[in-house]
Amino acid sequence: MVQKFKFDPGNKVEVNIDRGGGIYCSWFTATIVRWVSSDKLLVEYDDMDVKPTDVGLHQLRPVPTPESDDWEVKIRDKVEAFRKHRWWEGLGRDVFTYIINAINIYTSCLSNQELKRQRQENRISELPDCILLHILRFLEAQDAVQTCILSKRWKDLCKRVTTLTYTRSGVTSSNAFEQFMSWVLSNRDHSYSLLNLTINAWMRGGEEELYKLININPLLSLKINGYGKCPKSELLPLIFGSHSLTFLDLCYSRNNTDTKCPKSLHLPALRTLHLKYFKFVATHNHCADPFQNCHVLNILVLDSCSLIEDAQVLCISNQTLSNLTISSVLAEQYSLSTPRLSSFTIGHCPIFQKLLSSTCNLSFLQQVNMYDFSNNAEALIFLNWLQVLANVKILKFGYSVIDTIQKVFLLNPTSKNLQPPRFVRLELFIVHKAPYACEEQEIMEVVEHLLQNTTLMPRVDII
Repeated sequence: MVQKFKFDPGNKVEVNIDRGGGIYCSWFTATIVRWVSSDKLLVEYDDMDVKPTDVGLHQLRPVPTPESDDWEVKIRDKVEAFRKHRWWEGLGRDVFTYIINAINIYTSCLSNQELKRQRQENRISELPDCILLHILRFLEAQDAVQTCILSKRWKDLCKRVTTLTYTRSGVTSSNAFEQFMSWVLSNRDHSYSLLNLTINAWMRGGEEELYKLININPLLSLKINGYGKCPKSELLPLIFGSHSLTFLDLCYSRNNTDTKCPKSLHLPALRTLHLKYFKFVATHNHCADPFQNCHVLNILVLDSCSLIEDAQVLCISNQTLSNLTISSVLAEQYSLSTPRLSSFTIGHCPIFQKLLSSTCNLSFLQQVNMYDFSNNAEALIFLNWLQVLANVKILKFGYSVIDTIQKVFLLNPTSKNLQPPRFVRLELFIVHKAPYACEEQEIMEVVEHLLQNTTLMPRVDII
């Protein structure tokens, strides 16, 4: 039979002190001194340099009994962690929450002598390897390697991490990358596969070691932001021929002339691709069409890329692509064959000068974002872009687009008479207003001009 707790003098309780500033949801341990009134008691706090105070009965609760050995915390469970002499309320979110709460709840049940002994021990090192390796994956590679000097327990852990992130900027660090890659190859425990590799460094050496590391590991994620010179000829074919990569982000120096993308990429598992400062060559009829054989590609980002040799048209052909971003990508013409496309962002591309075409009606298109400006704008070409994208639900313009339309199109009688498309699904039109922008009334004149053939007027937000 469970006995009802009595708030008698001498009994241990926990007190919730409402002082504001985030202390409301913490509970302090205390001892009842005496009753002050029918609903107030005088309590003396444990482990706090605070004088005894009067508190309301609603601020008290009994000290919880220790949990049994088979207690379990689930995600979204309401939990409390003991820190700085008090219990803090929260929600169990991940394995680290479980660990912290388990350690603190366990500690609260120990005697003072046992607690003192436990504090002298390295409790982090007692965690299982899988937890420690998970923690190491969030560290820079250099820091992860340095943990080997902590103790014998940590000596070999860094050799088994599945995620390596190497970041070192500056020309003077170019040799450091080569030294680091040599260390990784010679010391790593290769029975544990490296799955995620991120490099942001001057790469004037170490590419042979990098080639070997990529070649012997089934990487899932690879990000290289390499400066200094173009990659060796063997490296890019190895990367672009990977059967395991699901995420790939490559950026080399703007001045490199040999960072060519293959005519056709064959990356069967790739879902996300970012390319910066790459050059595309023609596959057929002056068209560069490198992405059609990436059969599960979902996100494609092209930044500061261009066409070379006899390539003139950039073709984005992919049956699974849903999110496309092109920024500062130069071509004579752009062509889409992306029936599943739902988001399209265009930044600093010649949307007022170069034509866009599509082989499908883009019936899944949810949002289009346009950011550009041009001194040589042609209204007919811009309206061509809008016609291709007329199935969009959310249209977002940077102010430079609105400014160009207002100054170049609406002030020209010929351009003003050109008819914009009819947006059949448009629900929201967003305009980003710059600090130097004109009045909202003038912005609305541009918006109304673009929507003059749209039957159901969308909501317009100027932000």
